[in-house]
Amino acid sequence: MKHKNTPENLQLFLATEEQLRSVLSECVKEALHIYPSTSQSVNSSAPPEIIDTKTLLSRLDLSEPTVIRYRQKGVIPFLQVGSTIRYDYQKVLEALEKKGGKK
Repeated sequence: MKHKNTPENLQLFLATEEQLRSVLSECVKEALHIYPSTSQSVNSSAPPEIIDTKTLLSRLDLSEPTVIRYRQKGVIPFLQVGSTIRYDYQKVLEALEKKGGKK
């Protein structure tokens, strides 16, 4: 729904939480489709496993400062929307294998 008292180039649209979730979901799906993994892993038909920092720390037995440093130096790939950070677990493993780090 457009707000009627706003200049044409500054139109506001009101959306429900569900509409915003749907738009965000479509954007993520499109981004994953546009930038597919170039890795030819054995299980390439499996969907990406997107995990949070806590799960990554637990699975790799790394400290949070180490993961932050790896992110800042570009050692591991990550996805960020606002302040939320997520990781494609398989891509992180591949990046660490290239680096010669932990599995």
